[in-house]
Amino acid sequence: MPRLNESQKGVILALSAFFMWGFLAVYFNLFSKDVDAYEILAHRIIWSFFLMAAVLCINGKMGEIFALLKDIRSLKALFLSGIFITINWGVYVYAVGSGKILDTSLGYFINPLISMLLGVIVFKERLSKASAIAVCIVIAAVCVQIYAKGGLPLVSIILPLSFGFYAMVRKMAKISAFNGLFIETFFMFPFALGYVLWLAFHSQSHFGLNEDSLLMIASSIVTIVPLVAFNAATTRINLTTIGYLQYISPTIAILCAVFIYGEILDGYKVVSFCMIWLALAIISVDKFRKRSKNE
Repeated sequence: MPRLNESQKGVILALSAFFMWGFLAVYFNLFSKDVDAYEILAHRIIWSFFLMAAVLCINGKMGEIFALLKDIRSLKALFLSGIFITINWGVYVYAVGSGKILDTSLGYFINPLISMLLGVIVFKERLSKASAIAVCIVIAAVCVQIYAKGGLPLVSIILPLSFGFYAMVRKMAKISAFNGLFIETFFMFPFALGYVLWLAFHSQSHFGLNEDSLLMIASSIVTIVPLVAFNAATTRINLTTIGYLQYISPTIAILCAVFIYGEILDGYKVVSFCMIWLALAIISVDKFRKRSKNE
């Protein structure tokens, strides 16, 4: 069996991340309705920090972290990316808890457009004619949603912007996936811990001997695994390719929203989502033709 090259590994890692993210709404819907998004977010950060710290200690990698803490330029980048990913996590958990999974799907359908544009503007990546056509179709699909709603939902704006800039900063930082994510949560940890302690002091905490507490702790696993896979993918393949693959996650989320949680998929949503899938089909056919010519 031939060994995979770095580009192939990157595609596999990205696919794994997006499949896991696609079903993330199912996990966060397991929480009791009286547990708000901010408390879930805080615990998500705290337990992710502890889990990664344990892994680093067991593998004897804390020396790499201490060395990284001396690199001021990297720390600035990771503090910025930490803010972006925290915003993304918080908005997502809020949207899922508010029954707006379809809005998150639209946001993550817009996400590839953001990744492609950032790839072109910041990293000087080139778009093929097929890719340019696909981008235009995605823009038209977004316009359909804006027309239908009389405006684009904030959830659908903040999610792709925060994640697109997160991916951009992490790619520029060129830091290993796991170490970078640990430093990001290290920066966000004091804020998360402060909020949890504030809740406890005011007797508003839901953490204790209950199912929600187990879900809070386990959120570290569902957070870290796909994000590490994604970060590892960004160092192996360009943002344009990642942009194509990102359609997987919101497509799965749509299916979950409609068939599991009963959200209404109206005509305008169907039209816009079909346009986006058409864009993906155009890109896929173009890449297949180019690959066939090279073989």
